[in-house]
Amino acid sequence: MKRLSVQKAETLASIFRSQIGISLTEPISAKTLLRKLNITAMYRPLSEDSYGISCKSKSGKMFMMINSNSTRGRQHFTIAHELYHLFYDESPTPHMCGGIATGTEKDANMFASALLLPKEGLLSMVSPEEAMDKRISLPTVLRIEQMYEVSRINLLLRLKEIGLLTEKSLNEIRSIPVKESAREYGYDLALYEPGNEGVVISDFGEKARLLFEQGKISEGHYVELLNMISNGSKQN
Repeated sequence: MKRLSVQKAETLASIFRSQIGISLTEPISAKTLLRKLNITAMYRPLSEDSYGISCKSKSGKMFMMINSNSTRGRQHFTIAHELYHLFYDESPTPHMCGGIATGTEKDANMFASALLLPKEGLLSMVSPEEAMDKRISLPTVLRIEQMYEVSRINLLLRLKEIGLLTEKSLNEIRSIPVKESAREYGYDLALYEPGNEGVVISDFGEKARLLFEQGKISEGHYVELLNMISNGSKQN
């Protein structure tokens, strides 16, 4: 696939939303989407400069690992970023998402921003005055980032990208402490903190149960497989 422009990324993200049955304005639940797409995912602590890992087998089975040390907003963006590699990368080799965005990484970032923060949805949440002045108020920023579950910096960059925020306004809001501002307006701070460590999204348990019911594995083997899932969820 050729390098993406902002417009092409938005078009691709809109097509993807349509294919998975999500409108052009509603927020995406990352975990629900992973289950819907049958992607095995694990949340594990990774190094500071690694946000996530994804790979795709020759049979089409997809796997993703998300850094549980990242904030939940960043995790959400990482999942959307890795979806680009899994579905649109011409070289779906094992891939690790880091902090440098060039080439395909830049394309994946643009796709993730457009997927999580659709232009139509953003326009529906800002006032005509804010849109015309290209100055989005802090209360509006908080409402949007909480609604779409993204980090503040990702939201601000997306607003600037689609012409709803000037560089000056972006820097003004960026200088405001994230957690402190959310707390002052009465929002839950979970979005801005790490989490989900040990969470596993997979149909492994369901398949193990089916094999047991079909008599293909013993009860002891079935319990052993379930313990593997449980132990994996407790590991750091």
